[in-house]
Amino acid sequence: MKKAIILLVVLCLLAGGAIGYFSAHEQKTVVTGAPAAPASEPVEAAEPAEAAEPVEAAEPVEAAEPAEAAEPIEAAEPVENAESAEEAAKLYVPDYEAMYALHEPDEIVGTVGGHEVSWGEYYYLYFSQAKQIENYFNTMSMYYGAAPAWSDPVEEDGVRSFADIVREGADSSLRQIRAIELLAEENGVELTDEQQEAIRAQEEQDIVGAVGEGATAEDFNAYIETIYLPRALYDRMNRVNFLYQQGYSALYGENGELVDDATALRYLEDGGYLSATHILLMTIDENFAALDEEAAAARKAQAEEIAAQLRAVEDVKERLALFNELKEQYCEDTGKTAYPDGYTFLPGTMVTEFEDAVLALEEYEISDPVLTDYGYHIIMRLPLSADSVIEYSEAGAPLTARSKAANDAYGAKLEESFNALAVEYAEGFRAPNLLEYLKEAA
Repeated sequence: MKKAIILLVVLCLLAGGAIGYFSAHEQKTVVTGAPAAPASEPVEAAEPAEAAEPVEAAEPVEAAEPAEAAEPIEAAEPVENAESAEEAAKLYVPDYEAMYALHEPDEIVGTVGGHEVSWGEYYYLYFSQAKQIENYFNTMSMYYGAAPAWSDPVEEDGVRSFADIVREGADSSLRQIRAIELLAEENGVELTDEQQEAIRAQEEQDIVGAVGEGATAEDFNAYIETIYLPRALYDRMNRVNFLYQQGYSALYGENGELVDDATALRYLEDGGYLSATHILLMTIDENFAALDEEAAAARKAQAEEIAAQLRAVEDVKERLALFNELKEQYCEDTGKTAYPDGYTFLPGTMVTEFEDAVLALEEYEISDPVLTDYGYHIIMRLPLSADSVIEYSEAGAPLTARSKAANDAYGAKLEESFNALAVEYAEGFRAPNLLEYLKEAA
């Protein structure tokens, strides 16, 4: 629970550029596509997307005169006599304006990896984390009738509250963003002209998405001030988003093609992957109803004939060629188009009968017909391959052992960079305790 909440904001910020978070905040479409970066543990990288050039930062917006902090109030327990869980959950809300007014936006409140952190930068990440948790509260209230409070523990040990997670999340976000920048510097990664142009296109898209058609950059800057987002941080996060992608491509290729065979195969072996291809003769119809006994018996006889035909071929290459030919002719598995070379899978992901049969086979050996709920399978076990498709990303891109190994390796590099960083806060600076800035909802 704790790790998921801490990761939430930066995943959102980096997955869609800076605007991705506050678009979601306003229930608009979130721009996605770029892989998210790791925090305390590596996050699996999808295939990198395209990107764009940082715009000059507008002057930091000056804060109004510091306002007096709202009187601290207790918010741990749901208020009695609330008409509903939703009402109880909304009874007290953070006073974001009061917290923001504690410092001037351009006041330096710390450093991380040689980067000076302004209050405006820190506060936006703090605010973003808090708003994500508020969204979680609303979901719990709407769908489960729960009324979580900011002082509630997020773990069974009761040590950390949701308010604590806000502070931890802001700290984690600062380290995460800087880790990506430093890793890019270490590897000489720079943005391409195409990515610089993509950043400009992203900005144009963000302006329309946040302010509307015909809006100007000035309108956009005025809007992001209302959510405490400094323009310089907006530009930086868009740049970091594409540095993350470019770093992956520079080290491993766009789809992991620079990963060597030995590394990719080691990834599969260490993970316990299995690989097999099959010919499925279904004993259910298109409505998943079982065929009658006579039709099912005919499928079994046909499966036995195919298996015998394959076993009669002693040369491995010839047997594989014949298998692929018969598979094209007879196999009724709808997945054969997406996985033409068969399946590379982890134990426990296939039906038991199929997996057990694969485990019992030697490479290129042909099984007896194996009956599952789908029908009869003639299975050939295959050697592990660095280029076999394991699965598809959410964007529909095929992920092979090379790309999966690259994702793991890149995540490990980023984790190492992240773990080496600490935010050193300025003397006298104290991160706001959200529990001291709760006010009764209007």
